[in-house]
Amino acid sequence: MSKAHEVTAWIDLNIIDKPWGKSLTKEFDDKKAKYLIESMPVPNTITWSISNVANNIDEEFVSQLLLLMTIDQFFQFVSVCNINKNNMSDLFQTINNKYNSKKSITIVIIGVNSSLSLSKSLTRSSTIKSTDLDHIYLDLQFQFNCIVKYAENDHDLASLIFSFTKAVTVAPEKRLKNLSPFTFHVDTLKQYKPIRVDIDQGNKTLESLWKQILQQFPHMGIEQAQVIVNQYGTIQNLVQAYKQCATENDAKLLLADIQVRRGAGVLTTTRKIGPQMSEKIWKLFTSMDGNVLI
Repeated sequence: MSKAHEVTAWIDLNIIDKPWGKSLTKEFDDKKAKYLIESMPVPNTITWSISNVANNIDEEFVSQLLLLMTIDQFFQFVSVCNINKNNMSDLFQTINNKYNSKKSITIVIIGVNSSLSLSKSLTRSSTIKSTDLDHIYLDLQFQFNCIVKYAENDHDLASLIFSFTKAVTVAPEKRLKNLSPFTFHVDTLKQYKPIRVDIDQGNKTLESLWKQILQQFPHMGIEQAQVIVNQYGTIQNLVQAYKQCATENDAKLLLADIQVRRGAGVLTTTRKIGPQMSEKIWKLFTSMDGNVLI
């Protein structure tokens, strides 16, 4: 678990009293994960709190919540929803009200390993059909952003719940990494060793750097970058070429027809830089609008 962040799983007492409760606590004890057994606001639910140990920030509850159901309980839930669609909305509203926050809810069905297995468990005398299950899945996902997971046995359930705990633990670090809008931003590169560029007399290092800049474009291979560098040895040379174009459209397509050769001998193939890539490069080096989409 993260040293900077401490995560606690809050497990409803009703879950521990069930046959799978022992396997669940053993999984957490073996992995040395922190958990508390409490009477939660909604029965058969699990949620998590997270605190920043390094900055002494008190624990806060996360939005993730698991709602555990047996097969019979889920079928009963489907039947109730078939009678009145508002019953589904009422369930989610009740959970959010009880926890005083909007929760991202995942329903875990215990006793099957997939939706197909769940459908096969329906009996001929059942009041619900497989099509009812399909409709429920769609309503849950698209109306309430709720997904359904499956746990066939005690071990599967314990592993699933612990995997959610791990995801909650690493979430703060992932959010910090995503704060920078660009992966090449200086703040995101602090973990890497800085690259020193020494200018040699033959300008080989500058040429290599120029190629690396071009290769930042998606789908720009080393062969494409090399032929552009061969024709326009520096960024300044390319910018000057753009200025000499008669029209803006000529500038956009300046690089489009440059031939790119790949392979050797009978395996040689030839293609062009192309108009789309040419226009992207033109935008990068000529646009005066910092918000323009490349």
